[in-house]
Amino acid sequence: MTRQERAVRTREALIEAAADLFDRDGQEVTSLAAVTAKAQVSAGALYFHFATKADLADAVTRTALSRLRQITGAPATTPADTNGHANGNGSGSGDENEGGDGSRNGGGGGSGWGGDARTQAARGVRGERAAAPPARGPAAAAGGARGDRVGEVQQLIDTTHVLVRGLADDVVLRAGFALDRSGGQRPARERPVGEGPAGRAAGKGGTGGERPGRWPEVGGSLRGVWSGWVHETLAAAGTRGALAPGVSPGDAAAVVVAATVGFEVLGAQDPLWLAPHRLTRFWTLLLPALVPLPAREALHPGGSPAAH
Repeated sequence: MTRQERAVRTREALIEAAADLFDRDGQEVTSLAAVTAKAQVSAGALYFHFATKADLADAVTRTALSRLRQITGAPATTPADTNGHANGNGSGSGDENEGGDGSRNGGGGGSGWGGDARTQAARGVRGERAAAPPARGPAAAAGGARGDRVGEVQQLIDTTHVLVRGLADDVVLRAGFALDRSGGQRPARERPVGEGPAGRAAGKGGTGGERPGRWPEVGGSLRGVWSGWVHETLAAAGTRGALAPGVSPGDAAAVVVAATVGFEVLGAQDPLWLAPHRLTRFWTLLLPALVPLPAREALHPGGSPAAH
């Protein structure tokens, strides 16, 4: 293994260990010593990558944000590789063994989407390993061709299922949302509801007849990325006539965002809130108000086969 490969694995192990401890004990009470012990690396290796605990928490949040963008298919960014450390990159230039012995086993990192105790509690299945989310979003191959009358709605359903499954399975994603909730990352800039993340108007079925409102821009926080993506998807559904008459895409998006963020918050205390049947019941209740009957018959509230 080259020095750069060892540095990457050490960094991944530290992020994974920190996320697990932040999720279990909270960021405030987690010590860097506990992180190094769990990651099985030296203090010198930790400080090679992260100057402070705040830098480490930022890396957890950025890695979670990258994984969320994989789920939604939003533009990807490089996960935390800027941490304010003197070496400026943490990518293996220099020697991470300085001040210690570096990674003793190189393990614990890079698993990313592996299951944990919450996975077993939420799914009721022991030993099942979660699959990585698709690189371009779960509905790229689901719900028929994008642009038909139900494509965006099924895409939204499928993506919420992948998100909730990720919150149950992936401690980095879960810890990132928790850090976001505690104010660990600055909120995203907001823009008018009628304007999508790409700067285009919501169009037909978008904001006509609605009072002015705002939704978070894609970027910044995990909730900002999620909210922006949900609004954009439902605005597209409204433009294509996939929503029931009189349904406001902005109002529908507010309901979906509130519910899914609610599952995330409640799931942090009780993993059964992240069980698939909870989300399926939500969609079963919402779809009659959201989509007209002929199109609704083609939808899968439990997620299409391609999303599983």
